[in-house]
Amino acid sequence: MIETSDDNLGFGDSLALARRGWILEATNRLHQKGFPDYRRSDAFVVRRLRRSSASLGVLGAELSITRQGARKVVDTLVKRGYARIESDQTDARRSQVVLTRRGTNYARAIVEVIARMNAEVRDHVGEQEFENAVRVLGQLRHDFPALTTVTKGSASDTSRQGASQRRSIKSM
Repeated sequence: MIETSDDNLGFGDSLALARRGWILEATNRLHQKGFPDYRRSDAFVVRRLRRSSASLGVLGAELSITRQGARKVVDTLVKRGYARIESDQTDARRSQVVLTRRGTNYARAIVEVIARMNAEVRDHVGEQEFENAVRVLGQLRHDFPALTTVTKGSASDTSRQGASQRRSIKSM
């Protein structure tokens, strides 16, 4: 069992538990706004698609996952009525992921929830501490790029391949 006293938690545990709490809170708030089916990957993807449509390859690159992984994320959005896949207007061989009206409303709700949660944290800890936390998290992304980028043969890519192989073996 993980010790939950703040005095005994290291940085990594604190970060993981804070992230878990953030996701659960966002999930609850989105449920209250009429979106009971929030997934962790939704926040990035629907906000990204809110700006403009994107191909599966682009979404995969921006999420640091494979094209197949992006397909799974998009498929869940399509099944839930938040997105659709259309042929690219300039190249019929390519497809674009586009938000539906429901997806646009979902994106708006996610933006509102995240903005409100950010404001609450900022109000609780103060502007300077909030900005320091944002800087530290940005530094983590810089110091540990494997967390945010996947290249063929990297440890993250290899662990994904292993997980994929384990799933394939289980389904046999």
